[in-house]
Amino acid sequence: MGGHHKKNLRAEKAKVKLKGAKLPKGLNVTKTDFKVRKIEIREQLKESSYTETGQRQLNLKETLSRLKHHSVKFRTDALRSVRDSLKSGNADHLIGHLNELFQGIAAGSLDMERSARQESFKTLDVLLEALQPQAVAPFFHVIATYLRCAMTHVLPAIQEDSLLLLDVLLQRVPPALLAERSASVIIGNFIDMISRARHDNERSNRTLTLNLGQGKQTTVKWRTKVLLRLQQILGTLVSSKQGRITTSRVVHFDPMHPQYYNVLCPVLRDHRDLHAILNEPKLSAEGSQLQTYVEQLLPLLQDNWLEVRPQPQQPLLTQDAAASLHVVVSLMSLLWNLIAQHEEEHNTRELSDWLRKHYAHKFVLNFLAKDGSRFPYQQIPQTAKKSPKDKGHPVDGGELCLPQNLSIVALTCKFFPSANEKQAQLFGHLVGYMQLSLERLNSMTPEQQLSMVASLRPLLLENATSLLNIVAQPLTSLLSATIEAYVGQRFTTREGVATRVLNLLCEMVERSDLYGRFGGEQRFASFLSYLPQLLLKPTVGEATLRAMATLCRQLNRVFMSALLQAAPEVINHLSKLQVTGDSEGEEKFENQKRVLNLFYYARQLDEEGKLEQLEKQLDSDHIAAYLKAVISYN
Repeated sequence: MGGHHKKNLRAEKAKVKLKGAKLPKGLNVTKTDFKVRKIEIREQLKESSYTETGQRQLNLKETLSRLKHHSVKFRTDALRSVRDSLKSGNADHLIGHLNELFQGIAAGSLDMERSARQESFKTLDVLLEALQPQAVAPFFHVIATYLRCAMTHVLPAIQEDSLLLLDVLLQRVPPALLAERSASVIIGNFIDMISRARHDNERSNRTLTLNLGQGKQTTVKWRTKVLLRLQQILGTLVSSKQGRITTSRVVHFDPMHPQYYNVLCPVLRDHRDLHAILNEPKLSAEGSQLQTYVEQLLPLLQDNWLEVRPQPQQPLLTQDAAASLHVVVSLMSLLWNLIAQHEEEHNTRELSDWLRKHYAHKFVLNFLAKDGSRFPYQQIPQTAKKSPKDKGHPVDGGELCLPQNLSIVALTCKFFPSANEKQAQLFGHLVGYMQLSLERLNSMTPEQQLSMVASLRPLLLENATSLLNIVAQPLTSLLSATIEAYVGQRFTTREGVATRVLNLLCEMVERSDLYGRFGGEQRFASFLSYLPQLLLKPTVGEATLRAMATLCRQLNRVFMSALLQAAPEVINHLSKLQVTGDSEGEEKFENQKRVLNLFYYARQLDEEGKLEQLEKQLDSDHIAAYLKAVISYN
């Protein structure tokens, strides 16, 4: 062994050595600044997608199987793969596998890993966006089942993330489908997320529970998050029922007042049940369910407010308390809307009477106090600058709490439609607040002005008959301020705010009793003089035109004088005028004749013969001939 090793050493030394100069220090470095190009094999790219006919079924099956894999990585990769395929526009081939696909994606809402749950929500959002509603409808029960399981899960983290799944459904699923299929069950689960029953009975009293979150948010914030989603669900119920309500006129017979009926009335089928025909106090199944919502929700909403309500030593609201108040009064308004829709559909007042009997007094004590001393609410000024994440808080309502206060005004009018002397101080307080709010119109957003009009309507129109008996002077001042703001064009035209104010004033004018009690021509003079100017705009509403006809039939001299003054401009503009509303489908000349008919009454004040001069100057034969007939008709 030793000799063999020595022989190798001698052979190694005998090799010829190449001698040369060594590289300077620092140059013996591998160069990496060269450019490379990625090698792409087109066949591999086609094979990985779902578009190739040969590989589509296999790859789709692998993806569906990986959605149920025990590994979190495999599940999240499968969800990303489905999402990427949908974003690239390859959703057609999924139609035959929607059941398995919805099962696999929706099951991610119950995953123990938060990352997998987040991926499932993102993928479901993309899938629902790519599919038509009629394709989703047969499988919606799968998503709804997993949603209910997530909302009632034993782990608080999964319950909290179930709200994100609901956000996807609220954004992507049509309201009618969501309301029709599972809204009633989801509402029950919402109630369970913030409360528990004191007894086994479903309709028994419930008590609020503590925070379900992971300690990062307070109990108030958690409940506000839950109630915000509940508000959206109730909003879908309200919007889905709006199209079902018929527009037939219902007259409640009163032997003490004159009744007016249509001369021609189509034969209508009576869809009421036997109990409604016999006037028996029995609610329908829908009415009983609605009553259950109210019985469970209203006490919880009031208890939730009582926990954050400000104390006398600190009357201002914190930001969390303001957000809680905003969602609580919004939910109560939605419940009232659902009751109003149900009663209009079934021709009954039973639910609203029951609600006022049991909850009106508690509402005043908890939100206003008997004399209204707790109202209006304001928020503590925010001294510190908000972070970008907190910019535009959606539910705090601002420092003046304008949406909350306006909603409380409207709710009070719903709870007390026939106010008496005992509520004089309370309603005087509310009317005074509304007049102060009108002074801030220029600083309000269109949404806030819509809330303002919604609160003005019950005060000035729906409940005005009883309110004029107890707060006549403040209410009349509020009407004057409203007319002044409308004529001064302080109401925005966005979102139809100015149109709603116009319709409100026109309805008041059409009611001769309110028109007279508010002061008649003297009170409405500026509005009546402004009305003919609306006929010079590109469009005029059906309700506006109907109110003008009523004023002419009442021989209102203020309006007819203003109409005569604007007659040349009105008649010359008539060919360009469009009528919107119920008569939108009529012939244009029929609507033009309705405007010309106004001058039949106004001709009594035409001492200078303006109308006859206009009739001779007109270019249109149809308009000129009809105006001549109107002027000369006796």
